[in-house]
Amino acid sequence: MNLKHIIIFLSFTLLINCKKSKNTITLIPENYKGTIKIWFNQKKGIEEKYENDKRVYEIPKNGILKTKFSPQFGYHFPEYYYISESGKRTEIKPILNLNKKVLDTIKKNEIYVYHFMPMGEVVKIDSLGNVTEKKEPGIIFSVGNPLN
Repeated sequence: MNLKHIIIFLSFTLLINCKKSKNTITLIPENYKGTIKIWFNQKKGIEEKYENDKRVYEIPKNGILKTKFSPQFGYHFPEYYYISESGKRTEIKPILNLNKKVLDTIKKNEIYVYHFMPMGEVVKIDSLGNVTEKKEPGIIFSVGNPLN
C-alpha cells in the first residue's frame, strides 16, 4: 500500500467517524452586545424549535437562553443573526479563531460573534460526596467587536 492509498483510507475513515449534528440558527436581539449563554437540558426551558431542519436558538434580551434541547456533539454549520422587533434578520459573522492574522482583518465598526466556549456538565460535591449543585452543559460566546 503506497502513501496515496493510506491518505485516502485515513481521510475516508475520519469522514465516516465524524458525527454530523443539526445545523443551528441563533437569533440575537437587535443591537445586543455582550455575553450569550445557552444552557441545555433545562426542564423549564424554552421548547425545541426547528426551521428547515435546523435548530433555532432564540436568545432573550438578557442574553441567557435556557432550552430543552440536549447538547449536540460533532460538526455543524451555525448561523448567527440579529433579529429586529419586526422579525428582520441581519447576519452576524462568526470569528472562530482570534489570532493576529485574523485580528488584522477585522473591521472596527462591524459586529461579530466570537470567543466560543463549550461548557460541560458541572457538579459540586460536598465533603460527604453528595451532589449539592449541578449545571447542565452549555455554550458561551460574545457578540460585539473584539477590537473594542
